[in-house]
Amino acid sequence: MRLNHFLNILALGLLLLSFLTASGIYYLIYLPRIEEQVISRQDRDLQAVQKGIAYAQKNLDTLCYDYAIWDDMVSFVDNVSPEFVAKNLYDNAFEAANIDGFYVFNRQNQLVWHYRSGADFSSQQLPLGKVAVAGKVLPSKAEMEAGKPSVRSGLLRMGSRAVYFSNVTVLPSNGEGEVAGSLLTVRNVSQAIHEEIEQFSLIKFDLEVLAKPELSGETSLGFRETPKVDEISAEHSWYLHDALNVPSLKITVIHDRNLIPSIFTVESILMFLSVLVMSYIAIVPFSALVVRPLRIANAVLDKMAHRGVLLTMPTGWAITEVAKLTESFNLVVEKLQRHQNYLESLSFNDPLTGIANRRSLEVFAERAHKQWREGKGAIGFIMLDIDFFKPYNDTVGHQSGDQALIKVAQALMLECRRRGELVTRYGGEEFCVVIHGDNLAQMELLARRMLQRVRDLNIYHQASPYEIITVSMGAVLYDGYHPEFADDDWQQMVKLADEQLYKAKESGRNNLQILHRKVSPLFVVG
Repeated sequence: MRLNHFLNILALGLLLLSFLTASGIYYLIYLPRIEEQVISRQDRDLQAVQKGIAYAQKNLDTLCYDYAIWDDMVSFVDNVSPEFVAKNLYDNAFEAANIDGFYVFNRQNQLVWHYRSGADFSSQQLPLGKVAVAGKVLPSKAEMEAGKPSVRSGLLRMGSRAVYFSNVTVLPSNGEGEVAGSLLTVRNVSQAIHEEIEQFSLIKFDLEVLAKPELSGETSLGFRETPKVDEISAEHSWYLHDALNVPSLKITVIHDRNLIPSIFTVESILMFLSVLVMSYIAIVPFSALVVRPLRIANAVLDKMAHRGVLLTMPTGWAITEVAKLTESFNLVVEKLQRHQNYLESLSFNDPLTGIANRRSLEVFAERAHKQWREGKGAIGFIMLDIDFFKPYNDTVGHQSGDQALIKVAQALMLECRRRGELVTRYGGEEFCVVIHGDNLAQMELLARRMLQRVRDLNIYHQASPYEIITVSMGAVLYDGYHPEFADDDWQQMVKLADEQLYKAKESGRNNLQILHRKVSPLFVVG
């Protein structure tokens, strides 16, 4: 049944009276509730855009951190070398990473080298002369003297442009030693970033870089501060200031105009119909066809708002418009769920190699260890390390080293495909494999297959005695749970595997060392 047919049947004879009654109920009771929901929706639109703006800066943090913990960068800060620049800091690498400015500072926050994609990103455009720069954009003097690592990120004004920035102190990759200086990377807030944020947030908005870094009467928010909606409007604007409190961006969110309350809306027409139905004592069919879908929709939205989960609505309704509305809503929920799943997957995968990261290792190992303690099979860990990787990186360059890491990770993944096996990137060139349910022979077979799989990559390694990239492995396997091992958590098991890895390196590398932890048999003496 179509809605207009339903309206014609119920509206006969009482159109004027019902309209006046429904209008009073709508404006006095229902409209305030609609306005509350619309304000909440528009508020979520603003939050989605703000989070998208902040999220677009995350890749810059990751890249800056990778450069900052590079051991060779420590030496470069103290002794700027043209040869190092030509070999490792070439323009194509920065262009591929969408970096517009790369600045290297020493311990005294003095600029010792920089890259720029254009004149707008020269070092003269940086607000280095301002007192507030130290501590907000660059490390403070106290932090440098204390030698503590620090990270800063956000928005920065460079002349007539607004840029994302990330600042990380330069330290050795093991996290120990004196702070050599800091790296500052910037990326222009461009139209491309605007389009990325729109695709991510699914919200239409305008992004304007302020021509003059000053406001008359308006207030501005920080980079990660969330704006609030005070009243319903077709669009809402707010200003963002940079790390030095300089107004830099104007954000204007354009809302769906269909959400703005009006007397001529689906809700007001349904209210008008409800009065007619009550006048003709037709509350039962009206409730079944209109009120019930609205109540279910409201319950779904309420659960989504308070529980933070995405839910779908039933679609088998008699009224065509209501059925199509719920189908459209479910399509939107499905798209949001895909985006949510994608973001969650990023937090469990290593951004370089694409395999599981340390967070995945913790979750998987904790679950496997719990099942082992419950008597469900054996548990083991394999720690493996690429042999002579630092000389390889120094010889072929940072990017080729990354490609080698990716190939090794994928080779390990090809062997660890069974249920109960997970290969993760542990850090740098080190990997960790969790095995649940195998015996010693199966574990040794898997490890030797991985050793051979890496050799079969046949990646030339000039600094290795084997002339190809190889790995060393240390492993530990615990048989079924026994009270003798009650104090051994999975972190202790990883430590034991790591000790075996060092033995494998000491015995010539490119080999496997396994520690088998089992209960010693008891003998009867008599």
